[in-house]
Parts: sequence; C-alpha cells; structure tokens
Amino acid sequence: MKCIVIDDERIAREGLESFISEFDFLSNVGVFANAHLALEKLKTETVDLIFLDIEMPLLNGMEFAKLITDKQAMIIFTTAYSEYALKGYKVNAVDYLLKPIFFEDFKSAVLKAKKMHDLMYQQELTSKPLFFKENGITVKIQPAQIMYIRSMQNYIEIYAENSKKSIIHQTLKSIADQLPTENFLQIHRSYIVNTKYITHIDGFRLSLKNTILPIARNRKSIVMERFINL
Repeated sequence: MKCIVIDDERIAREGLESFISEFDFLSNVGVFANAHLALEKLKTETVDLIFLDIEMPLLNGMEFAKLITDKQAMIIFTTAYSEYALKGYKVNAVDYLLKPIFFEDFKSAVLKAKKMHDLMYQQELTSKPLFFKENGITVKIQPAQIMYIRSMQNYIEIYAENSKKSIIHQTLKSIADQLPTENFLQIHRSYIVNTKYITHIDGFRLSLKNTILPIARNRKSIVMERFINL
C-alpha cells in the first residue's frame, strides 16, 4: 500500500517513517511538514493510506480530511490530543493513534488498514469484467459467471454457469492474475475453479454442479481448507 506522512513535528515524522519501514506491504511515497504540500502530492499521485496529524498550522488534519473525501485514501490520525478521537471517526478514519505512538499500536492500526484495503481490492476485482478476444470478437464476462477455466496448451477454455464455453489464446497464469483470489483457486496445473460452485470433494476429484475435475496431489490440502471455510 502506498502511504504518506503528514506531521509538522520532525521527530514524529521520523518515528512514523521508521515504523513504516518495518512493513513490506507499506511503501512510503511522501513525508510532509504541512497539509498544503500533501494536497499537491495527491493531485498527481494516488495513495492508499495517510498518517495524518491533527494539530497543524494553516490547515489542520480534520480540515484536510474533509478536503479529500473524493479520494479513496484511508486515514490513520496521529495526535497528542485524545479529544479528537470521536471527530476522527466521523471522517471515516481507519484508526486513531495517540502520541507518543508505540510500535504495537502502530502495527495494529496498519494491519487493520491492510485488511480493509485487501477487502476493497477483492471487491473491485470481483465486480470488474474481463475482456478478451474470441474469434476476433471482443467478449466481456463477469468473473462471478465463470465456473472453471481449463488450460489447453497454448489456449484456455472458460466455462460459464450458463454452460457457454469460450476459447481464447491466453495462458492460465495470465487469466489467473486477473481473477479475485478470494473467489478463484487453482486446483490443478490445468484447472482454476470458482469456489462458490464447488458442491463436494471425493478423494482427488472435485465436483462443480455436474462437472467433475481432478485435484493435484500437491493442492489437495489447500483445496480442502478452502472448501471447509466456504
């Protein structure tokens, strides 16, 4: 997740930078001593998470948060004043860290933000249609309509819930990268399935309604775990 830090105190900025560096899923793309500079940054770059101080000159954190309501960036407020907590949640802050900020509190806040970010990303992928060429014609299909995908050497077959089959020149891996991992699972080197259609598993065979597909031995435990937790 791309993040920025906004705080008028140098020591606070450096502390947050140090904490951020401990997490490989966080990418620090900007540190600002005032909110006006951060606004300029957001005009040219999209960020996922903002560590935002509240008591700052010229433009405070609450005012800044109200100016960026059209952005999808999540906010974690960082302040020395506990009375701002309720106001912080009113502008949809992910969390509220009271200075001095301890690492465990920071960790809890960023893991919460990551969970929210991953959920939003999966929802976006689920609703995003796939476009591909079939016999020279551009075809659109919603991921939710896909039952399973079969790899056939240099092309793949996509089987939809309406029994329609599409054949496209694409690798299984390339199509897998476009699918939400929350809903799709590779069960074999030749098959990816939409887990919502799994009806039962018998040994190394998996049933999707009236279709039976093989499960690779090295994928059996992963498939079973996903099926149990559906």
